[in-house]
Amino acid sequence: MALKTFVKVSGINNLSDARYCAGMGVNQLGFNIEPNHENYTDPKSFKELSDWVSGVEFVGEVECELNIESLIADYAIDALQVSEISLIPSALASDKPVIYYSTDLQSAQKASNEYADQLSYILLEDESADANSVKELATKVDLVIGSGLEADSIDDLLNEVQLKGIALKGGNEIRPGYKDFDAMADILEALDADEYA
Repeated sequence: MALKTFVKVSGINNLSDARYCAGMGVNQLGFNIEPNHENYTDPKSFKELSDWVSGVEFVGEVECELNIESLIADYAIDALQVSEISLIPSALASDKPVIYYSTDLQSAQKASNEYADQLSYILLEDESADANSVKELATKVDLVIGSGLEADSIDDLLNEVQLKGIALKGGNEIRPGYKDFDAMADILEALDADEYA
């Protein structure tokens, strides 16, 4: 399956999400690799999950001030996502492509001003962000949007804003091997480039 735009899914913590997203043609799967995070994926679990899927890139997600070099040593990740501007320099030193994740437009603009040429992209998840400011930011840096996404308006968004792509979130299984994909499926199906081919 081919999608109309780049898609990252954050917070993967189970095989159901990983396999479903890979099968739907998602580009990147994000795993939180911070030991104290509620959604932490330890190295053993990461290897088990990542061994089951192919055709996607794996992103290590970090939110706190940690030693990034030692943190990523046990993970075969393709990119690194940080959510503090102060972490960007040490993330860049890892020689992995770096994604900056922001929940407010001002921080995203600041990261763009300071690191636009060095970042793989900025992932912005800000429901209250001014649409014109988001459009302007998208002209300065590769921008991925992770909020305000609806299946029936996704095409309009992609036509109106010069985005690199969108970001969705994984979630917990209802029970092992059982997952409700309705919300995610609606958006991914709306992005199916093969649907009308």
